[in-house]
Amino acid sequence: MRILRIFLVAIGVSALVGFSSSAMAQEVDEIETDRDAFTRSPRIVAPGRFVMEGSYTFLEQDAEYDGHLYPDLLVRYGLNERLELRLGWNYEVNKYSQLKHVEAEEEKEGLMIYGAKFFLTEADCWMPDSSVILSGYTPTSGESNDTDFSIEYAAGWEWENGLELETGLRWYSLAEQEDHFTEWAPSIVLKSPIFTERVTGHVEYFTELSTGREDNYTMHYV
Repeated sequence: MRILRIFLVAIGVSALVGFSSSAMAQEVDEIETDRDAFTRSPRIVAPGRFVMEGSYTFLEQDAEYDGHLYPDLLVRYGLNERLELRLGWNYEVNKYSQLKHVEAEEEKEGLMIYGAKFFLTEADCWMPDSSVILSGYTPTSGESNDTDFSIEYAAGWEWENGLELETGLRWYSLAEQEDHFTEWAPSIVLKSPIFTERVTGHVEYFTELSTGREDNYTMHYV
């Protein structure tokens, strides 16, 4: 098992924009984004509301090139109490360069992201908030023409003191040239307010591991 020296920073720009189509919305309620951690939020957008969010991710890699992911744009719309529609776009530069051969050229790819998020359970004692996310990923630039897809499960608990514990499991169906394989990505994150409710600190761990790839990988992140 190989542990890679990779660190993700500047994930987020939380709650960038929130619009409500309801004229009766008198108060601005909290908007929880999916972009402030690798682990997705188990909660969905309120019905009739749009949320737009984005992030920049820097990957320090054991390779010739470091990775950059941006703007990781995602627009979410609450269709009803159980369903959220999702549409986004991301530009990935040298993502996972450490998995390529030493003399590999820089790799750049644009991806259109689309899908839906279904709210499953509401928190009650030990029962968590939970959702499942279905997503497709279609290239808009770069050498690949393959569309990938993923299924994600997200669950979490929130306490009155502001602490949140969330966990998730992602399954990807991926293609790399003529190599078709799957990837599993379990994760867990603890979130805590720092001095004020507007600032939150995170401690997170997640793993990405492939199965069925010609040269399988296991990557650990903190």
